[in-house]
Amino acid sequence: MNRRSLSPPPSYASVVNELREEYQHNFDELIRRFNISPIFAEKLKKLKGYEIVFICDDSGSMKAPLGDVTNPLGPQKTRWDELKETVSIVVDLASVFDPDGIDVYFLNRESMVNVRKSSELENIFAMEPEGSTPIVPVLRQVLREKRNQIYERKLLIIIATDGVPTDERERPDSHTLEHVLKNERQPIDRIPVTIVACTDDDTCMEYLNDWDEKIPNLDVIDDYESEKKEIQKCQGKDFPFGFGDYIVKILMGGIDSWIDNLDEKKVTVHNQTQSNRMTYNFSEGASPSNYR
Repeated sequence: MNRRSLSPPPSYASVVNELREEYQHNFDELIRRFNISPIFAEKLKKLKGYEIVFICDDSGSMKAPLGDVTNPLGPQKTRWDELKETVSIVVDLASVFDPDGIDVYFLNRESMVNVRKSSELENIFAMEPEGSTPIVPVLRQVLREKRNQIYERKLLIIIATDGVPTDERERPDSHTLEHVLKNERQPIDRIPVTIVACTDDDTCMEYLNDWDEKIPNLDVIDDYESEKKEIQKCQGKDFPFGFGDYIVKILMGGIDSWIDNLDEKKVTVHNQTQSNRMTYNFSEGASPSNYR
């Protein structure tokens, strides 16, 4: 009988360290790729333990061009194009914190679950957006399907839309969505919601900004250029806020008060950077109490 010498299995500590190093490497690579500022990068680590759902408005109005024309001679970028870019980066970043990936729901087509790579979104975003804006039934579907998981992991819901939600008869109906956000997220502190407004329509932004102030665990974010202007108006024109930082605000605005306040009042950057240095590594000792 042949006898083979068996190597002892690796120790638990070595496995944990190896996973931590891989985790850190993947995280650092994404931060560099998307040019995310260090202070925003540190905030992302609070996503660990969250399940993430992205609800995408694929109604016909998402074909509209973006307001700011950066290249008049080139093809005009649409709201749908920017949404695809946003969701793609969210998927790649979130996959570092949740190997199961994120679930992407649409208003007028089938959902995609456990999306781990942005490349998986190519085919569905290649289809032109069309249809109405039935946000409420899709949001209720998400809350229903995730009900039993909410007590195991907090649920972050991101809703990207460019218009007023419609009812089953395609009539404007923002009141029902307001009711769901106020009363049907149970428990509300475990289900933060971020609404990404893919529009600069004054009527739409007025009621969304009103909700932002009075509904708990809700953050409303403008399109990138509008959000950047608002933040730099509060923080100063030299405050760094690239597109990667914008994605972090989408992910963290409903979770982290410092991020949420960026477009509302002056924040203290020095103290925040100091606390970031204390918790930058991925060790077990990193404490949420360092974030205020």
